[in-house]
Amino acid sequence: MEKEKCVVLSDKREILLNDDDSISLSMISNGKTIHTFPVPYPLAGYGGGSLLLSLSEQYLLFSYYSGQSEEAYRLFKISNCGLECVYESGYHCGECASYIFSGNEEFLIQVLPRSMGPWYMDDAETNKDGVAFFEFGEINILNMGNKILSKHLIYVYPSNDWNGDMTEEPFYISEIVDDHILHIIMPWGEEELVLPLNDIIAFKPV
Repeated sequence: MEKEKCVVLSDKREILLNDDDSISLSMISNGKTIHTFPVPYPLAGYGGGSLLLSLSEQYLLFSYYSGQSEEAYRLFKISNCGLECVYESGYHCGECASYIFSGNEEFLIQVLPRSMGPWYMDDAETNKDGVAFFEFGEINILNMGNKILSKHLIYVYPSNDWNGDMTEEPFYISEIVDDHILHIIMPWGEEELVLPLNDIIAFKPV
């Protein structure tokens, strides 16, 4: 997915991600910088980042990664005069996270693959019954009102004809429908999940 380093508001203000040396977000109006938010350099490192604007233009997501299989984000409230950071996730283990705001902007959803794969049977774990599975990743849901984050693990139970090579591309969220139905693109096809989610989400692709 393309990484955006600039978003344009409907009133023509621009918000730019500056990360060549230090990291900051700048709001620009009529060619002039009216606000700069300096972002402290993450202790675990910084490999790059991107911006995502909510549909109402009230919120801005700055997502970034460490370059060592870790992903994080900061959530900002947008005002007439600048940006206010209202939530910071810290790094979570994983790669190639995808994000979406619910239509009513009650939730911010992060879909985080554990790795880019491939996932081979030799690397599978086994549960207490001896059944092979992969901890494929997680879905993290931020309640934007009370700033409470819920974490939901994704387990995949491979079939006998499992092909690890098909999992080289990370899975991602494609859309949210009616503010409670998540559409996730997995290596074997699309899956539909309904909120609220269980703590553990199990897939058994055939």
